[in-house]
Amino acid sequence: PRSAATTASATKHITSANMPPSVGDFHNDVDGALNDDPKELVTSKYFVLSKFKSAAVGGAPIDVKTEVSEKGGKFVGKVSGKWANKSTGFAINKVELCPTNGIGKFDVKMSKLPVAGAVVDVKTVPSTKSGSVECTYSNDTLYTNLLVKADKMKYKSAEAGATMAYDGIRVGAQVSFTDSLKDVWVGLGYKAGKYDATIEAEKMMKSFTVKALAKPTGELTLACMASSDLKSPPTGAALCGYKFNKEGQFKAKYDMSKLDCAITYKALPKVTVVGGVGIPLAAGKSGMTTGLAVTMG
Repeated sequence: PRSAATTASATKHITSANMPPSVGDFHNDVDGALNDDPKELVTSKYFVLSKFKSAAVGGAPIDVKTEVSEKGGKFVGKVSGKWANKSTGFAINKVELCPTNGIGKFDVKMSKLPVAGAVVDVKTVPSTKSGSVECTYSNDTLYTNLLVKADKMKYKSAEAGATMAYDGIRVGAQVSFTDSLKDVWVGLGYKAGKYDATIEAEKMMKSFTVKALAKPTGELTLACMASSDLKSPPTGAALCGYKFNKEGQFKAKYDMSKLDCAITYKALPKVTVVGGVGIPLAAGKSGMTTGLAVTMG
């Protein structure tokens, strides 16, 4: 057994910043920047988004989000909501109303189970009779998950993975199945303060990806990634974000086919405006795109 001194030494290296992530979040900081989450690179659509909270229902308010966007010369609406009761650990993570099928997506999560650290996440699309069930378990140094997907009420695929973290270093592995072994993914990452980097292998160890994130100042964010199967030309993307003041931010992203640039400005305490342009760079593509969004709430 480990001594008390050894346990204390290990514990001091474990913080919320370097606890083991899920396999899907292994490089979440980099992906969050490159995938533009939240959506601030609005360069090809027009929409108005509003958010509000209802009065308490069953011990917690309902978060409601409505979006009206322009599509093909018409206005399309979308409404979604979520609700969580912290005392019971039961949450409705998403209810998405669809004008065609009624309920588009319905996701629930249960986090207070007899086994401490265990969580069950159920995601469904009732109209297509598809969905998934994921069971996870985590503690200070280990994260494990088992995900089973179904389509038309029949088994489709499964994934099992695990990650471990200690003192900024994280390692992970995941296997995917259909009727037989489909893929193997492994990853190694390191995070230190404002810097994060990962290297991963997938597609049965035939494709490799390197990702990096740096926040050298409170105003500047830099992120990049490159992928290669060692046969075809590599692909990649890079992003630069700069907060020019407390209310405004500029973002630019290059992905080898186009350059997206956008400015986000908080005009009022609960009103944010985003405007952007997309400039095609790939051979054979032409025509600049524009986008505008207003978020309220």
